[in-house]
Amino acid sequence: MRYSEKKKLRVFLKETFSSIGTISAQELCSRAGLDPETPPSGLDHEQAKRLHSAFKQIKVKSPPVDCLSPIGEELIKAGLEKEYRLDYIATTIRPVSVYSGNPFLVEIGLGYGGELEKESRVELLRFANRVPLVYQQGACALTHAVESVSWKNYSLGQPTGSGIPVGPAVLLIHIASTNIPFTSESKDAVADMPEILAEVDLGLKEVARKLRRYLSRQSILSERREKEEIIRKILPRIARKLSDVLGKQEPDIGPVVAKIMGNLLVFRSAEKNDGCLHVALRVENHSDLVRSFKLHEVLAVQAEVVSPEAKVIPLGDAFDYQWKLSLPAGQSVSLRYRIAADGVTLKEPVVEGLDEEIVTGARVI
Repeated sequence: MRYSEKKKLRVFLKETFSSIGTISAQELCSRAGLDPETPPSGLDHEQAKRLHSAFKQIKVKSPPVDCLSPIGEELIKAGLEKEYRLDYIATTIRPVSVYSGNPFLVEIGLGYGGELEKESRVELLRFANRVPLVYQQGACALTHAVESVSWKNYSLGQPTGSGIPVGPAVLLIHIASTNIPFTSESKDAVADMPEILAEVDLGLKEVARKLRRYLSRQSILSERREKEEIIRKILPRIARKLSDVLGKQEPDIGPVVAKIMGNLLVFRSAEKNDGCLHVALRVENHSDLVRSFKLHEVLAVQAEVVSPEAKVIPLGDAFDYQWKLSLPAGQSVSLRYRIAADGVTLKEPVVEGLDEEIVTGARVI
């Protein structure tokens, strides 16, 4: 500021600093107890300290990112999928932050499962401005941020309570900045700047929460699978015994299983009439949640009188009829169409967008 040619402090703040406008400049001067019309070159050491402290008290929008070179979530996912066989990938990009006047951005990717070793330490991949950091892992701020997270809260092991977690996972951390604070001229490790440590910590916890939600859901689906397998073993035996006693045809247990499990039930009926096959698809939501999905019916011939109207996609010699549905809890919907009856074989309906564990009567993709 001592060598600035600006005549007024507010003009100096507005034209010298990024993301500082007229209102922000006025607020800075007010919080620092300085006259906006004061020449910046005339500020003494105490006034400069007050101005520096004022910067930490106001909210300023993030600096522009056109000077940074992030990897991007899509490329992080593609890179992890190329190098590892994984069951799940979570990514996050933190908002641009600043340390010592330098903008920086943190990106994190977490891959889990697949062929990764369950009992080995999580593999840590460190990058700075898209360049891999191979050496001095223990001296790097990115490693220190990983070690400081309590990974036991996120379903990964941490035998000593701190340090690199244990489990079938891989972590990718990338920092992009105009001036990365390396620990030495070899540029193998990032220095422990508080602002960088804080941003990496927030990013790690964000992907860790996504992993925890994924694992929790997988556990619930696994329990549902086990429960349904038991029901499907017991119910046919009961139905067979009852049909023998009552002398009636053995009933379809699909609707019963769907009601017990709280599944989405897809039931199709067909009736021949006047040389045509009149088909009705009934979809029932037996869960307590809204289910949104696509229902596909692949036919060898074109259908007529389709109700409600479906989106039709030609597939070579076949036609894919698609209905985009959203069913509230306990509700149902009927879909109808008509096709020529001669030589037509109906394939199993297909549901897209739901887990197979919560669907009965249709194939899930």
